[in-house]
Amino acid sequence: VVTMFRAAFSRCYTTNSPPLVRSWKGSGRTRNAAVIRHPHRHHRHVSPTATTASATPARMDFLDENDFNSMIDAMKTYDEQRDTVIKRSRDVTKASKVAIYCLHRGELEKADAQITEAAAIADELWPIVEANATLRHGSYAAGLEEYAEAAVFAHFVKTGNLLPSAQLPRCDRDEYLGGVLDFTGELNRYCIAKATVRDVEAVTKCRDIVDALMGIFLRFDFRNGALRKKYDALKYTLKKMENTLYELSLTSAAAKRSREDAGMDADDEGAGGGGRGGDN
Repeated sequence: VVTMFRAAFSRCYTTNSPPLVRSWKGSGRTRNAAVIRHPHRHHRHVSPTATTASATPARMDFLDENDFNSMIDAMKTYDEQRDTVIKRSRDVTKASKVAIYCLHRGELEKADAQITEAAAIADELWPIVEANATLRHGSYAAGLEEYAEAAVFAHFVKTGNLLPSAQLPRCDRDEYLGGVLDFTGELNRYCIAKATVRDVEAVTKCRDIVDALMGIFLRFDFRNGALRKKYDALKYTLKKMENTLYELSLTSAAAKRSREDAGMDADDEGAGGGGRGGDN
């Protein structure tokens, strides 16, 4: 029976591939039978030429790959330049802030050195910014605005006047205006410091400058943005200075009355003492 079974299967199935041996139990013993792969299960044979062709990159005659490669290189260069501008612009802002701090402490030479350093860094970045106009907005513009604020403040401390925009060629219109508006905030601190030593003349000078700037900025038509916010803060700065000057006037008047009262008391005592002496 086993021989007939094998003969029947040998006529139906091919024996080209090596058989798989499968076992089953029958009649109390284990028998091995050659299990031949089914003829309908054809296996795909990959020719060596097809493999070689798939490994070879296809030619892209329908586009210019070098065109895209140049764009990739340009974007990498732009990102590197952008990182450089952002990092170095922080140094411009930092040097300008240090200069403002030194000005409040009366250290004019140190302030001038910091302003010079800020200008040098801005000049260092200018070729990159000039080649890529979009890099001016953001960190570079903020650094120049801080630089303008420090330069305007230093000029005021030295001369008592406002630095004109023509002497800040590195700054554009918005950067100069933003620096001037920020300067008024520092001027308020400067005003308070002068008020503590009762320097009425200096406080009046600060109030007059802010009042004049308020009248000028009223003529601007600022839209919603950074300049508009800075301009809105200007009127509060002016109000603070006016209150400071008013309080100084009150304290000066009170001190004057106290001196007058003290003088009258002294005169009364002198007059009273002289009268008693005459009686004696």
